[in-house]
Amino acid sequence: MMKVFKRFAFCSLDNYTATTPEQKALVHELGEVIERGMNGNILIIGSVGTGKTHLAYAIMNACAERWKASSGEEYYRSDKVYYTTIKEIIDNIKSSWKDPTASDMETYCKVPLLIIDEIGVQYGTDSERTELYEVFNRRYNDMLPIIAISNHDKGALLHILGQRIYDRLTGGASIFELSGKSYRQGVNYGN
Repeated sequence: MMKVFKRFAFCSLDNYTATTPEQKALVHELGEVIERGMNGNILIIGSVGTGKTHLAYAIMNACAERWKASSGEEYYRSDKVYYTTIKEIIDNIKSSWKDPTASDMETYCKVPLLIIDEIGVQYGTDSERTELYEVFNRRYNDMLPIIAISNHDKGALLHILGQRIYDRLTGGASIFELSGKSYRQGVNYGN
């Protein structure tokens, strides 16, 4: 079962503060994804604290509510949508070198919707690109969508991911660049 962090348990598209035209367009497109499914990748890039992870969890929460309503399940269906960070993927792949049974590679490659956060946190080495290529290439070949999230711009992502992965991720993708001040600044957590 996928871990859901307390901070993101109640994220929704309705409680995301969309102030820019780009944010409003993204919320609209994500609403369409929830209602009709995805037929292409979505890349969300932008400044720290602009709500990118909130939106990723909003999708998971909406999907969980739909599945809960129809099936009575109370947890995220990781067989349908899976949220992870790029570092977790790389760490998992590296741990599988010692213990092949520890690999989540099939989940990354076959889950109907994969959400990858924090792209750009990895080192961007050739060995990382080689391992990550399998995930992106298999999903591309099977026409399975990815929602990718990064604080880096497109040029930096091309450098970090390499041309082969970047091309598979962005080819035909909807790309949204969020700007603005960090929502975290000025948030009172009641402490």
